[in-house]
Amino acid sequence: MFKSIRWKIMVLWLILIISVLIFSGMILNDRLEHHFINQLEHDLIKEIRLIRTLLKDRINSNQRQIKEIDKLVGKYSEQIDARITIIDSDGVVLGDSQEDPTYMDNHLQRPEVQEALKSEVGKSTRYSKTLQMNMKYMALAVKTKGKVTGIVRLALPLTQVENSLFDIFWRLISSGLAAIIISLILGLNLTKRITDPIDRMTQVATGMAEGNLDQRLSFNFKDELGRLSRAFNNMADKLEAKINEISGEKNKIEAILRGMGDGVIAVNDVGKIILLNPAAEHLFQLQEKKTLGKYILEVTHNHKLEETIMSSLEKGKDITEEIETIYPPEKIIRVHVTPIKNDKTTEQGAVAVLRDVTELRRLEKIRTEFVGNVSHELRTPLTSIKGYVETLLAEEKCERGIRQRFLQIIKDETDRLEQLITDLLNLSQLESKSDSFEQELVDLNQVIEDVLTTVMPKADEEKIDLKVEVPPNVTKVRGNQGQLERLYINLVDNGIKYTSNGGQVRIEVYEDETKVWTEISDTGMGIPEEDLPRIFERFYRVDKARSRKLGGTGLGLSIVKHILESHNGGIEVESEVGEGTNFIFWFPKAE
Repeated sequence: MFKSIRWKIMVLWLILIISVLIFSGMILNDRLEHHFINQLEHDLIKEIRLIRTLLKDRINSNQRQIKEIDKLVGKYSEQIDARITIIDSDGVVLGDSQEDPTYMDNHLQRPEVQEALKSEVGKSTRYSKTLQMNMKYMALAVKTKGKVTGIVRLALPLTQVENSLFDIFWRLISSGLAAIIISLILGLNLTKRITDPIDRMTQVATGMAEGNLDQRLSFNFKDELGRLSRAFNNMADKLEAKINEISGEKNKIEAILRGMGDGVIAVNDVGKIILLNPAAEHLFQLQEKKTLGKYILEVTHNHKLEETIMSSLEKGKDITEEIETIYPPEKIIRVHVTPIKNDKTTEQGAVAVLRDVTELRRLEKIRTEFVGNVSHELRTPLTSIKGYVETLLAEEKCERGIRQRFLQIIKDETDRLEQLITDLLNLSQLESKSDSFEQELVDLNQVIEDVLTTVMPKADEEKIDLKVEVPPNVTKVRGNQGQLERLYINLVDNGIKYTSNGGQVRIEVYEDETKVWTEISDTGMGIPEEDLPRIFERFYRVDKARSRKLGGTGLGLSIVKHILESHNGGIEVESEVGEGTNFIFWFPKAE
């Protein structure tokens, strides 16, 4: 409760009021006591002078009659309601209104007596053991011809003064309590008017902190609270506008980061991850929420990446590197790291942009190999043609049989060169998709019949058994008949080429609910398992020497793959060395 500013104000308010009342009471009590004492002394002086006048002759008489003086003292004491004591100049008590003077001590050393002997009037306040109360003593010297002959002393108890002061004190306390209660009520109302707006401001500020930026204060005060509420509302308006602006920018940045194909990793000044976009998550098979606050090495396990980022942080400049990852799958990643600096050019962190260049490097490698393979494939027949032509030119009288054989070799190499160029053009056309083939409903029975017409002579020559199993009513597929014939010819021709005499090549077509399947299998030499992933690459040959001898260009299976892709189909290969090979491919059924 006392943590509230309202009660803190009230406590201070009460302390202030009580302090003022106590201080005022002490001053008033002192002043009143002083006033009452002075008034008492003033009255006593008058009375004591009157008594001195009445008893002066008896005190100055040479034959002092103590009993008469004592009797008069008692009489006068009853009239003024005060104790009267008559003392001679030696301190002997001549008369006392309350005690027998013959039994009383010498009063010469009493303070008021000593003072009266010196300055005519003496006064003293002290506790009386005889009466057991505080008494006020006033003494007045009795002089004859300038010589002190006696002392008249009056003593009055201070009970009346003390009672008056006590009554005044309790009245002050009662008034003070009433003042405290009234002040407390007024203070509570006053502080409520102050603290209620503060409480409301606190609620609004708390709501704004939780994201409710549309809350505002509605005070119409014209005092400081009113100005504060207006300033608060103005601040809230600007804060809402600024937060909306920042949120918009944040959303834009998040959308850009989410849409980026490149991975982005941001780290703080000590190398701990503060941001990871979806592309980076996919690149390293991570989740952002599990990586935040961790070091790069902890989550990527890649020393080179960590070294690159930390080097950029330490040097304060951009760094570009290519790194390789082993797990997840092997990748080549191009990393560009830029340090983040504040206004004082101090590095606060760094941002690493990661681009997966694995495919690019693979394509560069394929391009390099392709250029080398094309050059080699072109150079081989050209070298052969050039050699035989130079031989024929040099031998003017060459025998007819030799001449014919050389010319046949030149023709075969030329045909091979023409076939290579044709395959390259077809492959380029398929890859670039520059020409869209005419799409039609194609009957695979007709396609296979045309293919058999083309390859049957070669199969008969090689004594290869061609076995065909095609349902007569197989569902048609949508595509280009010429391209499909090329696909079947390439696969069947490969089967014939790489199958020994007396072997078999089988063509089987079947279908399921959505696809039409074809299997072209042979009993040939087979393909080693390690070569299977690469057989659809351009110019890739399992047995290079035999492939060239048989007239292969190394592009047939690449063409097959691209034809299938252009027809939304797919292909798989099963092979075992010495047992044969089975190509299984499919087309979607025409709708």
